Amino acid sequence: MNIGRIAYRILAWAFLGCIVIQVFLAGMATFGDPSKWQAHAWFVKIFAMVPLAMFLLTFIGGIKGRDRFLSLALFLLVVMQFLTVQVFSSVFVIAALHPLIAMLLFWGSIAAARKA
Repeated sequence: MNIGRIAYRILAWAFLGCIVIQVFLAGMATFGDPSKWQAHAWFVKIFAMVPLAMFLLTFIGGIKGRDRFLSLALFLLVVMQFLTVQVFSSVFVIAALHPLIAMLLFWGSIAAARKA
């Protein structure tokens, strides 16, 4: 197994862990302490670029097809998450997609980690 594939696997599992932590932080802010929204907003900045790195690693690791584009889709979902908050927060119908996209990120990160 080459280094690109190993790095992809590590990042896929790390991204899944970060998604779980991010949802937990949102839950803490929603059901407990609203000041935790700051941690939720801050933490995403740590791992937002991981799916893009995963996508680039698919070329080094020889990962092709759906697995390659799953990592690109995860990155696009992260971008959409930012847009729902930063750009469309005043359009409630679009902003309401934020938790739905989070569910897709969770599902996609599970798929990426299992296939890695």
